[in-house]
Amino acid sequence: MTYLPSPMPFAGAELDYAEDRRSMEDLKAYLNRKDAKAVLFKDGKPAMSEDGSLMMVHPDKLNGTNVNHPAPLLLGLRGEMPVFAFSLHDSQKLVDEERFQEMRVVAGRMKPDELAIAGRARSLFQWYHHHQFCSACGKKTRAAYAGMYSHCEACKTDHFPRVNPVVIMLILRGDKCLLGRSPGWPEGAFSALAGFISPGESMEEACLRETKEEVGINVTDVQYVFSQPWPFPSQLMMGLICHTKEDKLTVNTKELEAAQWFSKDEVQAVMNKQGDSFMRPPKFTIAHQLLRHWLSQ
Repeated sequence: MTYLPSPMPFAGAELDYAEDRRSMEDLKAYLNRKDAKAVLFKDGKPAMSEDGSLMMVHPDKLNGTNVNHPAPLLLGLRGEMPVFAFSLHDSQKLVDEERFQEMRVVAGRMKPDELAIAGRARSLFQWYHHHQFCSACGKKTRAAYAGMYSHCEACKTDHFPRVNPVVIMLILRGDKCLLGRSPGWPEGAFSALAGFISPGESMEEACLRETKEEVGINVTDVQYVFSQPWPFPSQLMMGLICHTKEDKLTVNTKELEAAQWFSKDEVQAVMNKQGDSFMRPPKFTIAHQLLRHWLSQ
């Protein structure tokens, strides 16, 4: 049976984004609900409870707390329950500092729905952090529509959070797949090749170009498999599988430290934790899911 992740890590949040119910009146009503909850971040790190779940508090706990722009940020509705996110300047004794954990460290242990909520919050906070000023006139912007976008009062321009499209491709040659490693990765870590889509490019064209640039080979039969929202900082990873008849690699050392062919048996052993040909990508990555999908064929 073909393997398809359900849900894809960082996707599948049980949230209604309520994009048509974000007026100031709606926001006040959400904040006043007794069941309203808020997730807390500091420096891009979510606050985690002792049991490993995402820490949630009522938004009124944030009264008087020094928070970053935007606030309050409405992530959506979980059933009827409003879910907010706040990014703190400091914990103000609201949360112990050690509760804030690196997402890459805790992602593999988080519940799928909570991982998706945390990923959405992190992506939005990162965008607001780097887009505090209007790109049209340079004036300071403010969050609008409960954090759905930012607005410039000076020139009346609206700015919407961007998602950067990225192709990530598993390149196959017979019963082998090609994996590469970037400089600075942990020893033995390999993953699928990836690259940003350029303006005017399709997914398929980006796959062909990036593969040629990074390892010097031509690929064909590009097939879309599945996608993943990736909050580091905010990308949409488009998972592809493609094929080649070429085996000689010309590694672009400006892009990759190394690239190597691995047999299906080698990959299967690594994914089953019975081999050490390379360090397998973490389960919360789309590269891991692409390898699982290939092995299921």
